Amino acid sequence: MKAAIYHGPGKMTLEDVERPSIDPAGILVEVRASGVCGTDVKTFLRGHRFFEPPCILGHEFAGVVAEVGSQVKDFAPGDRVAVAPYVPCGFCPMCQGGLFELCYKKSGVSGGAFTQYVSVPKEVLERGTVRLPEGMSFAAGAMAEPLACTLNGLEDCRLKLGDTLLILGAGPMGLLSAQAALAQGVGKVIVSELNEERLSKAREIGAIPVNPKRDNLKALVKQETNGLMAQAVLVCVGFAEAVEEAQAYVAPGGVINMFGGLPKDSTVTVDPGLIHYQQVSLVGSFGFTHVQFRQAVELMAAGRIDAERIVTHTLPLEQAAQGIKLSAEQKALKVMLVNEG
Repeated sequence: MKAAIYHGPGKMTLEDVERPSIDPAGILVEVRASGVCGTDVKTFLRGHRFFEPPCILGHEFAGVVAEVGSQVKDFAPGDRVAVAPYVPCGFCPMCQGGLFELCYKKSGVSGGAFTQYVSVPKEVLERGTVRLPEGMSFAAGAMAEPLACTLNGLEDCRLKLGDTLLILGAGPMGLLSAQAALAQGVGKVIVSELNEERLSKAREIGAIPVNPKRDNLKALVKQETNGLMAQAVLVCVGFAEAVEEAQAYVAPGGVINMFGGLPKDSTVTVDPGLIHYQQVSLVGSFGFTHVQFRQAVELMAAGRIDAERIVTHTLPLEQAAQGIKLSAEQKALKVMLVNEG
């Protein structure tokens, strides 16, 4: 089978690799759509602590069941599925404390999704594999993973009905977060972004778009909240400066969520008075739970979130490196790699 193999920063080639085997309780999925994520971009550009080359990147995918193990009863060849790249064990201290996304003993699929086939083990089949509803595209199914991540991030923001959420950055995760927040009943979503095309997307979603180079962001947040400021600020860019800037926009008792990952050696200056006297919480969000993955599919199936609307480029697998470069250069909002089957 073909796979896009990552060989280190800036190096990716399409190669023939061995098709993965399945265990008796697992399945083999033929990948039909796989999304290019910010993590894939960062890894391609400068490497990543979690991905040792040579390896296959990609963790947002959907496809068709190609083969089932002898013990599998609930799935059959031809089933259309979205698959979580990993699931929690359910038994470690993190899982017992409800922090499934921080599980010590996650079970995952055979490798990355920038390929033709992925082997899905028993644990992921049972807790992280969801049939796609009739009419849902493979591209939408592949968006279940990033949408699940945004659901996790919003949960950590502790928003209530009618609250105001400020999102810094209108990339794929920022725009998905805006859609999800509005679907959950947040009163207002303000999106700060320099790219005018992405601001237009935010406006289409129903958010209040702001270009901080043109408009006074702090004044607008103050105006939209009657002086209270935002109950939560979701930082969807990977810059320490954005986390520092977020402190000017958050309401007393509010939350600043470092949703976008920062480079390993980053430092952030925090106003201790804001934390102590204003009781502002500085939190982070990472990954998703298996429950949120299913919720993501359900929200899309119900028409409450149109995650596929942010996909701007569809490319064949052999152009994986080009898709990553388009994303890195902000010439594409969301790239989807497809295999026709």
